[in-house]
Amino acid sequence: ISIRPGRMAHRTMKTTSVTGSDRMQRRHAFTLIELSIAVFIMAMIVAVAMPQFVRSYNAQLLNETARTFATTCQLARVEAVTRQMRATLHIDLERQMFWATQPVKTEDGTTGEDQTLKVYQLDKRVVLVSAERDDGVPGQAKLVDVTFYPNGTCDSVTVVFRGGERGGLAATLDPITCQAVPYAVK
Repeated sequence: ISIRPGRMAHRTMKTTSVTGSDRMQRRHAFTLIELSIAVFIMAMIVAVAMPQFVRSYNAQLLNETARTFATTCQLARVEAVTRQMRATLHIDLERQMFWATQPVKTEDGTTGEDQTLKVYQLDKRVVLVSAERDDGVPGQAKLVDVTFYPNGTCDSVTVVFRGGERGGLAATLDPITCQAVPYAVK
């Protein structure tokens, strides 16, 4: 204890840890066993959650493909009506893609080569299984063409997509409204 004139007595003590004791030092790290348990628990959570995540991701890709098909059909319809020229949706089973084209009017009023409006290449996890025109017009085995007319109608077609899991989606194109309505198939 040290005493200074005019002040209270103060204790000065040398401490080495937060608790004030040399014997009760706290450890500031995890042990190997604690880390191993934490890693094991995280691995178990990942092992349980990963299959559901993959299924969800594949289903989302399949839904996205069906939505893209529907919007491509609407684009072809809008272009056919606004430009008053036929537009064509090409569905290629061999190359796993679909695209919309429309002829270009030249300066002298005749139609020239087709311009591509939109191209969609399917993801590797989604397969274009079949595409069949509902009007019975035979197409090539691997290529189906759907025509969109200037009056806002189109040829009817049914397209089937399969994802990485069981089941798939089919989309039937309504010839009056040109809406592609997707529905689940087994």
